[in-house]
Amino acid sequence: MDDRRSIIVYGLGERASAIARMMLLSGHAVAVHEARSPSVLRRKMAFSDAWYDGAAALDGVEARRADSDADFLVALRSGTAIPVLTHPLIDVVGRWPWDVVIDARDIFDPIERSRRGTAELTIALGAGAVAGSDCDLVIETGGPDPGAVIRAGRARQDCPVRRRMDGPVLAPVSGVFVSSRMIGEVVDAGELIGAVDEMPVVAPGRRRILGLQRSPRSVRAGEVLAELTAQRSRKVCGVDSADQLIARAVAFAIDLELNWPSLRFENLKW
Repeated sequence: MDDRRSIIVYGLGERASAIARMMLLSGHAVAVHEARSPSVLRRKMAFSDAWYDGAAALDGVEARRADSDADFLVALRSGTAIPVLTHPLIDVVGRWPWDVVIDARDIFDPIERSRRGTAELTIALGAGAVAGSDCDLVIETGGPDPGAVIRAGRARQDCPVRRRMDGPVLAPVSGVFVSSRMIGEVVDAGELIGAVDEMPVVAPGRRRILGLQRSPRSVRAGEVLAELTAQRSRKVCGVDSADQLIARAVAFAIDLELNWPSLRFENLKW
């Protein structure tokens, strides 16, 4: 039995990156897709910088932007890096015979649904999607049972939600944000984090920088520029334990659905 599958993951955030990494380490041919420039704060815990810089690493796995068919095919077939695709989604879905489609974007887009039927198995993460309609499976990402597999209906959350931030720092005005700070740095109260059109943005207290917008970047007033934490030992790079749990649940669901369908709970004979 050949367990190797071709898998496309939508999104470049922390959770999507953790899932893509797990898929590659599980022996699958995997790519990620993000058509628009991603806004990810915890950039050391995701592959998002590959969209801008051409490459990014996450816990020993590299993702590389693949703008040409040659780059895409070499990375997908060799497994040396995860290709990052930036083409329109409709082109990406149709350019390769994907076995599995995983929508791991932070907020599910009802206009760009997982397109159930375009792959042997379609999976969506968290709230927004309906298993049996938008996709084949929904994976719980919150609540009392993260990682649970739903084959009919929605996740427990009533609406899409973003994960709680430790200490968000907001843009005081609209303009261009610039910063020379680095993720992982410790800043004291009143120290400069950056500026938006020369208006200073300062730390409210002694904190460690957990997440930081890329610079320079156009931002709107009230947009989150940085995430600060008072926990000096807080992890700022690598895969988060919660995302690792979700990634393992996705890998298990794929294995069960495609390789051992007779072992699904509803098929067991008691």
